[in-house]
Amino acid sequence: MSREKKKTPALNSLWEPPFPFPRGARHLPPRGILAGTPALFSAVQSKAPENLSKNLGIFMLGGTSISHGAEFFVAGPVLGAPMAVMALEVLMGGGAEEIVFVGFAGSLIPELDPGDYFFPDKALSSEGTSAHYQPSKNEPDPGLFKKIQEVYTPPSLFHTGTVWSTDAPFRETKPTRDFFVQKGASVVEMEVAALYAAADFREKKLAAMLLVTDSFGKGDWFDGFHHPKYKKAVKEIGDLVWKIYR
Repeated sequence: MSREKKKTPALNSLWEPPFPFPRGARHLPPRGILAGTPALFSAVQSKAPENLSKNLGIFMLGGTSISHGAEFFVAGPVLGAPMAVMALEVLMGGGAEEIVFVGFAGSLIPELDPGDYFFPDKALSSEGTSAHYQPSKNEPDPGLFKKIQEVYTPPSLFHTGTVWSTDAPFRETKPTRDFFVQKGASVVEMEVAALYAAADFREKKLAAMLLVTDSFGKGDWFDGFHHPKYKKAVKEIGDLVWKIYR
């Protein structure tokens, strides 16, 4: 049975008037990047195709902010599903229609190494935010996902598959890891499932690209943050992500 989607304006909650937007955030460009960490935010912002001169905080406290110009925005950093979706709600309420999330992930399988790119076409959730945006898909917007794949050539440069999103990194036990790997997960992180659900619920376009930082896929945990391939990928990611919009 097909689901009839109800037109849902952003931020339709108990807030009346709606969520107190940061000054200047009501008229954002329709396209941009949401970055998961300070390093990714800096890398993406520094390579933007235009001068992103307008900076404003998304929350009254904390370091999450938006930089934007006439055509694009960069927002972040965000850590975990609740913070990521709160930022996403502000972006969507301010006019964002198409968002690429750039984040980090840990590998769960031997085939993925630090420095590899991973584009999740499905998300499995063990975080608590997605449930508040049901019914919705834990999948990327198909058109934007295809656009990301098309600019990253040859295909050997990246992997696609399922991501597992969790709220509790220190409870990534071996039985839990094995359970999600059996369900098809190749990487683990904290935001993607909730971002996919919220964007689908709000009828906005969102897709994610993840950079593998470390690995649980070959037995013991492998710290890849000092791996040359990972360091090279961090330096290049700012140029790569903006190819989507060029």
